[in-house]
Amino acid sequence: MLKTEKLILKDLFDSVDGLFAFTFYSRYKIEPDEIIRFISKYQKKDVVIFENNKIYLTKEGRENFFKLGFKNKTGTEKFSSIPKEFLTSKLEINEPYLPNINNVSAEILKK
Repeated sequence: MLKTEKLILKDLFDSVDGLFAFTFYSRYKIEPDEIIRFISKYQKKDVVIFENNKIYLTKEGRENFFKLGFKNKTGTEKFSSIPKEFLTSKLEINEPYLPNINNVSAEILKK
């Protein structure tokens, strides 16, 4: 899969209501002939639909998005790799919490 194809598929997956074909030229300077090749290639695979100058992912395209070479975002998020020594039990809603004063930075305590 080409880099431009991955870019287009990712944008289509992230869009709610499809994207105009011109969007890819204005965002990434992808030439119209490349867009046309992309559309015809992935229409044959039943991944995209092109109507009213907009490109949409099909239901099958959305379901098979990760099979097309994309990784699931789970596990790559900002807080997914917190070391275990910093994790604690989850507080219930409205449960009072007081931090351990011994663990607070001296710089913060001076203020």
